[in-house]
Formats: sequence, structure tokens, C-alpha cells
Amino acid sequence: MDISLSNIPAAIAGLWFVKLMGWQEYDWLGRRGKRSISDWGIFKNHRMWGGVGYMLFLLNIHFLCGFFLINQLLIPPKHFFPVFRLLLWFGLGNIAYTEGYMDIETWGLPIRKEQPVQGRYRFLCIAVLFTEALLCFKYREGSGNLEEAPTHLLLLFVWALLFGTVVAGWIYLRFGPNKIPKYPSLNRSKTTRERSPRSKRLE
Repeated sequence: MDISLSNIPAAIAGLWFVKLMGWQEYDWLGRRGKRSISDWGIFKNHRMWGGVGYMLFLLNIHFLCGFFLINQLLIPPKHFFPVFRLLLWFGLGNIAYTEGYMDIETWGLPIRKEQPVQGRYRFLCIAVLFTEALLCFKYREGSGNLEEAPTHLLLLFVWALLFGTVVAGWIYLRFGPNKIPKYPSLNRSKTTRERSPRSKRLE
């Protein structure tokens, strides 16, 4: 019911509203303008691959803390605290997502050196997330949840396989033969721009 009646309709409505307002739609997987899955940017850019994996990891912590906090701190489900927490995360998350996407989108471009991407809100969100996680761990005793229950080996294997795949993929894209440099040669781009008649007209 959570997925079919809440998450999916909200995602569809959110995408529709973004298009209606004419806002920028973030392409986290690098699908825009590509004809096949193999051409997606996530399989060629370590920053995009790592950014999506990092984002999913933090989102898991965020959703788990949303359930554990009200349980550990004995907060009633109808209390205003969960609503206030979501509103606070809505504001912080918007800015943090913008910073993260700009970081990914400008990687490997000359503008990256001239205009560094800020990360203050991303770091703030990470600090708040891990603070929530520490609170959940500190007050776990006597809360009646299953945090201390043993995890099945099959689940551990699946999570370890997913985590290992993300890390191995990032290492290959970052240090492999087709890695994307952080600061390409600015001289080469300037020379190309000077030789291009189109760039002279634009200037």
C-alpha cells in the first residue's frame, strides 16, 4: 500500500508538477539524449555512479530514522514531530540535491575550476542524518523494536553484494582506462574556441 498508493503516485505527480512549472528536471542516470541503456552517463561517469549510490544509501538512513525516532523517543504517530521533521527535510533536501546535481553535472568541465560547487548543505544534511541514527542507537533498549534481532545470512549476502557492486563500479570508473578527469585542459578548450567562427560570433 505504501508503494502503490503513496510513493508511486507522489513521484508521478511530482514529475508532472515540475514539467508544469517549467523547472529543471534532474537527470541522475544520464539518460537524456541517449538511445540505449549502455550509453547512459551513470555507466561512464564515476561521479554520477557514486552520487546515485551515495544518495540511495543516505535515503535508506533517512527513511529508517523516520520510523525509529518516533519509536525510540516514544512519540505518538499522530504527533506534529514527524510532520515537522519531513517539512524540515523538504527544505534542506531541496538545496542539498541541487548542490549534489550541480557537482555531478559540472564534473569534467572547465567551469568546474572557475566556479567550484559548494557543499555546505550536503554536509549539514549528512551530519543531521548521522545524528538521528546515533539517537536511534542510543535509545534502542526497551523500545520494543527488532534492531537487536539477528539478520538472516541471505539478507546480509544481498546487501553485501549490492554494496560491493557499487564500490567496485565506482573504483573502475574513477581509476579505469576511460576515467573522466576533474579539470580538463583549459588551454585546449580556449584554442578550440578561438578557431571556431561560431564562438567568435557568440563572443
